[in-house]
Amino acid sequence: MIHPLDLRQTPYSCRGSYLALSFLNENHHGYGNAASLHLRTLHNSTITPLIARLTLHCAGEPCMPASLLEDAALRLENGGKVLECCFANDRTLLFRGGPGCSLTLDFLTENGPYDYIYPLLHEGRTLYMANCYKNNCQYLIVPQHGDCELDQQWEESSSLWSRLTFSGDAGFRFALLEIETEWDQVLPEEDFDAARARTDADFRTFRSAFPALPEACRAMGDLAVYVDWSCLVRPDGFLRREGMLMSKNWMNNVWSWDHCFNALALADCHPEIAWDAYIIMADHQDVSGRLPDSISSQHVIWNYCKPPIHGWALRRLMAHMTLSPRQLEEAYDFLSRWTLWWMNFRRRDGLYYYNHGNDSGWDNATAFSLLPPIATPELQAFMIVQMEMLSDLARRLNRTEDAQRWQSEADHHLEVFLARCFRDDLPVAIQLSTGQIVENESLLPYEILVLGERLPARVREKVISLVGSEKFFTAHGFATESPASPFYRDDGYWRGPIWAPSTLLMIDGLEKCGAAELAQEAARRFVDMAAANGFAENYDALTGKGLRDLAYTWTASVALVLARDYLA
Repeated sequence: MIHPLDLRQTPYSCRGSYLALSFLNENHHGYGNAASLHLRTLHNSTITPLIARLTLHCAGEPCMPASLLEDAALRLENGGKVLECCFANDRTLLFRGGPGCSLTLDFLTENGPYDYIYPLLHEGRTLYMANCYKNNCQYLIVPQHGDCELDQQWEESSSLWSRLTFSGDAGFRFALLEIETEWDQVLPEEDFDAARARTDADFRTFRSAFPALPEACRAMGDLAVYVDWSCLVRPDGFLRREGMLMSKNWMNNVWSWDHCFNALALADCHPEIAWDAYIIMADHQDVSGRLPDSISSQHVIWNYCKPPIHGWALRRLMAHMTLSPRQLEEAYDFLSRWTLWWMNFRRRDGLYYYNHGNDSGWDNATAFSLLPPIATPELQAFMIVQMEMLSDLARRLNRTEDAQRWQSEADHHLEVFLARCFRDDLPVAIQLSTGQIVENESLLPYEILVLGERLPARVREKVISLVGSEKFFTAHGFATESPASPFYRDDGYWRGPIWAPSTLLMIDGLEKCGAAELAQEAARRFVDMAAANGFAENYDALTGKGLRDLAYTWTASVALVLARDYLA
């Protein structure tokens, strides 16, 4: 695979690694940085994620190179001058510069105290250790070929600046190792080409397992697979198994519904990774059954939760992979505890509710324009789907009484839902403290389509007609707030932009409700938008422009799922 890689949009990294290279604009997220290529850490226990600024010089002048992804290696080129990067392993990044260019690593000592570089003599060679207190880490730099010059001003307990410049008439090579505790005294391999071949092969093996996509989707699919592969990180801290971060830009956590969409993309090609992606939140499930809002290597956040789509996701997952008896047991325990938490702690007067828009995943949607708690229609639908999934799991595990009990709960709640959450055959959100209907033009309530034929025909027909009209369906897909709404904003987060999860949930629901042509057209529009604009966190509903984090895994994963399941 050879693909242009816009480092402003998509970081360069590899499976397992917490290191990433990105081009950052000036004062990115208030870090005070210059506009340049930066090496960053994804460990989020840091003062700043910025490790070093990289400046490539061609003929003595700083230059902005074009970047190309060649399988799992990065090639930067300007005016015939070339810098290549590849990972030897998930902690070691190798650099190779061609004749006539040089590279400076500025370790940004002004960003925090106690940062400096000290030389190490090892087996007759001079190495350099960058002690980066700001990153809660150290980085060992091993010159391998060419010249290496240290420019540093020490003052009391820190260096005012610490820079390493690499050059050479015949080019240069060096390695950079992430050292979290102590260096094991083992030097990285010298052979750049061998390391590159090994990592390229790992990526190609990962990619080759994915099903063939329609020809028009293949370039998009290749980049989507790279985004997902490169956002996998090794177990570390609170991440007790290999996990897929939502991004290696700045959304570098695992959230408690995002992970489901990533699992779906991997189900038929990498079932072991898919299972870890799906069940990862169970590692931190509270004794009450609650799931955290998000996890990372350093943090578990509990202020919010996320919607109970896990039963819905498991149903789709099992359509593409076979669960072992152990996995069935694990899934049943996880889902039953999660469902009981909602029943015990988030149900009032027979309706399930959110305490904040963040709990729904639709943080600022107009369905939450009144003070929560809010009982939204799609939450009732997700709970019914999840109870039915639990009934199915119980039958598979020969737990007949449990199967009957969960199905009875699902049937009862369907009756409550249909009786209380509709006005003129359309779903409505309710403010529980007053019983007031929350007037809104959000797409959120219409995710009830995931119930399929369990919805009355008149409801299905009315909702399908509405969401398939210009009220929500733009040239690029389903707007999360009607463009005709006074609250619509082009970059309004959940008040307008198109998102991957809502798109897949709507398409799944449309298919279950018999609207297969509309489902396929929505899939085509989303995939075309992703192919043209990358895998953004969300998109301008009217132009298709990518917004916010521009290399988001659930977007890449949903694009792969839609191309596989609806366009192939």
